[in-house]
Amino acid sequence: MNIKEKEMKISQTSALRGLMQRLGLAFLACMLVIGVTGPVSAGQTRDEAAVRALGDTFAKAFIQKNPELRASLFVENGTFVTPVGDYLQGRVAMVKDFGSEAQAVNGSTQAAFSNYKVDFVKPDVAFVDALLTLHNVNGPDGTIIPVIPVNFYYVAVRHDGRWLIADGRAHFAPAPANSMTKSAASQN
Repeated sequence: MNIKEKEMKISQTSALRGLMQRLGLAFLACMLVIGVTGPVSAGQTRDEAAVRALGDTFAKAFIQKNPELRASLFVENGTFVTPVGDYLQGRVAMVKDFGSEAQAVNGSTQAAFSNYKVDFVKPDVAFVDALLTLHNVNGPDGTIIPVIPVNFYYVAVRHDGRWLIADGRAHFAPAPANSMTKSAASQN
């Protein structure tokens, strides 16, 4: 092997060693980034599950005709606007209003949240937008209402290590299309 070949081989070995070092550093950097963001994501996942559980418990307590449990999901002086527009402030007012809603529940009534959108604006504050769908609810005239969609928005706060609702707003959503609305729409 002559001098030129040796220099070329050393140059190739040096270039390969440099490439390997850069790849190793890039891999290490990726692992550090994953390690740093991993626990944050896991913590946020737990918090999101706890924030969603507020809505799910609210729906279950409605079916169970348990106004105390529903009100306990709010901070002591929390606020709530009902779908008909009543403004409630504080758990006592909520228990009174939620208790009167028990007449709407029958043996086949169902309530479930879906379409959750949870936005953590701070580690201890989340804005939540969801759809509460009620099935087979007693109407004011005693007839069964098959489906009532309710847009439900709430602000959840971590209070003494526990997630609670600080403010909630519920509004009747447009009813899903049925045969009556489809035929009327097709005539126009």
